Amino acid sequence: MKKRGLWWIFGPVIIAFVLIGALFLAPFSLNHITQNDIREASVSFSKNVFKGEAIKTAAFNDKSKRYVPFFGSSELLRLDTMHPSMLAAKYHRNYQPFLLGQAGTEALTHYLSMQEMPNGLHKKQAVFIISQQWFTKKNSKVSFSEFYSPLQTANWLQRIDRITPTDRFIADRLLREKQVKNNAVYNRLVTKISNNQPLSNADKNILSVRHRMLLREDQLFSNFSASNNWKNRVKPAIGRLPDKDDAATLLSEATKLGEQETTNNNFQIKNSFYKYRIKLNLKRLKNSQRNFDYRESEEYSDLQAVLAEFAKQHTDVLFIIQPVNQRWTDYTGLRKEMYYQSVDKVKKQLTSQGFNNIADFSRDGGQNYFMQDTIHLGWNGWVAADQKINPFLTKGYQPVNYHINNNYLSTRWQNLSPTPENLKSFK
Repeated sequence: MKKRGLWWIFGPVIIAFVLIGALFLAPFSLNHITQNDIREASVSFSKNVFKGEAIKTAAFNDKSKRYVPFFGSSELLRLDTMHPSMLAAKYHRNYQPFLLGQAGTEALTHYLSMQEMPNGLHKKQAVFIISQQWFTKKNSKVSFSEFYSPLQTANWLQRIDRITPTDRFIADRLLREKQVKNNAVYNRLVTKISNNQPLSNADKNILSVRHRMLLREDQLFSNFSASNNWKNRVKPAIGRLPDKDDAATLLSEATKLGEQETTNNNFQIKNSFYKYRIKLNLKRLKNSQRNFDYRESEEYSDLQAVLAEFAKQHTDVLFIIQPVNQRWTDYTGLRKEMYYQSVDKVKKQLTSQGFNNIADFSRDGGQNYFMQDTIHLGWNGWVAADQKINPFLTKGYQPVNYHINNNYLSTRWQNLSPTPENLKSFK
């Protein structure tokens, strides 16, 4: 009777644990992701989508729609009428952007997110938007924890066949983050990679189980990433766009929108942004950017890891270099020479390794209605970007020939204060 009594107490608990374990280790998917789910996720800016694998896998395997990853940061959130997602949907182009990024996403977080989507990169196309504001001297990665998931690390470790300098660099970077450093399993495995020690079969078995459990968790919670952005923002914008897909027509419409939405300030900044983010602090912000410097930063090596991943996957990439609002930087004192030197450093890193598809808008920040606020592309800026994005993606994948230089992972490159001479001589 005692045994039977104990069973009635503990038996259901044991069965529940067994069932949960079976659920998380099951070889089949735990959810059904529809085409509508993918469309919503493409403009949701959900952290679950960015950090996860399930939705991205479904999107980049979708045969009915060609989703192209657009990597960037907070500029992607500016879903105005001329945004790439609106233009692609309105004019039924042969691609649809899948937006990966928001405020705080930089090269390292993008590199880790890429580990969950090789099927979205391998011999496919991508757009990568670079902001010079990433390249700060003190690279604290304060947003790392917001966009990190253990699934990313599991994917990265599983995909290492032969340890490369990029793998060792990423390992060292991860070991500085508490999410990895304080996890006993990941700390041990990542330390091995840092020390150039291959993972054992036992390590790989542990990873396999952990990956499956994390993937099941991602599948369970990926459905809680829905937003109403497609319904509330994309569809209305599609209705406002001209019927004709013509650059001159779009530019004329964009200029009208810019004029209408920048009436309360002299910086051609969107009214709502100026009212709530600037107006009350305007005097304090005068000359506030005089000491900003984007020329020396660990971010250059983080960007190099991204380039190595693109090269590994043979991804055909268009890089977009954003400008800054010149009217605003004249007020805040951002040094133009410093800014352009940092752009030259990025372009040297790209072109010297064969990444030649570059749309450089760094000198266009003074054009009318090119920027929506202080540092983000706006109405005419998106039209200009579209004139690079549309032909690049419409033409389709072109074979690439990259040649990775691991010296761009070095502190020597991070700390190089760029001049035409030392950029030319860097090898």
